[in-house]
Amino acid sequence: MVSKVEEMPKRRGRPVQSSEEAEKVKAHIGSCAFRLFREEGYPAVSMRRLAQEAGCTVMTIYRYYPRKIDILRDLWAEVFGDLFDLLVERAGSIKSPTSRLEAFAQGYVEYWLDRREHYFLVFMSSGVSQSDVSVFVEDDAVLKRFGIFRESLAAALPGVGEAELKLKADLLLCTLNGIAHNLITISAYPWAAPRDMVRAATRGVLGIR
Repeated sequence: MVSKVEEMPKRRGRPVQSSEEAEKVKAHIGSCAFRLFREEGYPAVSMRRLAQEAGCTVMTIYRYYPRKIDILRDLWAEVFGDLFDLLVERAGSIKSPTSRLEAFAQGYVEYWLDRREHYFLVFMSSGVSQSDVSVFVEDDAVLKRFGIFRESLAAALPGVGEAELKLKADLLLCTLNGIAHNLITISAYPWAAPRDMVRAATRGVLGIR
């Protein structure tokens, strides 16, 4: 008598991919996308062009990323993850709340100055709508990482209300982004030293002369 298992036809098709293999393929696609977006511009890169660069089929790309914007958002998340991991590592041993905040601020600007291709990918990718950006910046995981500035301000300014802390944190981030943006995009201008500008911005938000 033939068992039911023996009667069942063997399944055909691609073998089941392990999670490790899937992550490896996804990372390869992301690496190729980063290079193409940087060299050719986000709007100019089609899924077919990306598949050609990655050495796979278009359907393989769609298996991991339903839309091109999903690839860009993944790259943004990777950049910010790297940024904030470095900031936490850099300021991890600093006990003074004021010094800790300044270390975060200095590291934030230095990160973009040292990795200008990341800055252009995150802040200057053309062909991206505000709704595309909103989905990313409203993500809880992203907002939590940016929370280190508000938390550091709260530690440095005990007793300050939540509304004022948000105002100061937003002001500091806008100032830091402005410093990085101008130094990167208007490099011919004789700006003051980045460290001096960041220190002045941080002390200004803290109300320190």
